[in-house]
Amino acid sequence: MGDIDGDGRPEAIVGVTKRTRFHPEEARRIFIFKQVKGKVRPLWLGSRLGGTLVDFRYVDGKIRALETDGTGLYGVADYQWSDFGMAFSRLLIKSTDKGTALKYFEL
Repeated sequence: MGDIDGDGRPEAIVGVTKRTRFHPEEARRIFIFKQVKGKVRPLWLGSRLGGTLVDFRYVDGKIRALETDGTGLYGVADYQWSDFGMAFSRLLIKSTDKGTALKYFEL
């Protein structure tokens, strides 16, 4: 839970493993839901962020993503809400081993 779109009300940020219409391979993805007039509605059904999603967490109004590039290297990036969905905010570390990336992910 977290106020990802800055409207003062928390949204549900959910990790799923599934296919999507635009990326038909099964993968980890982030879906964001909000309450509108007492009903749960999708705010964003993310196909992808930057790299291949390994894990995520909500930090200071942003989503912090632990990602891999598919070659055994990892990175950590922050994403923030933009008009349509999540947009890259900043890179904490890239092209490193998983242990080092996890240290940045947990900051």
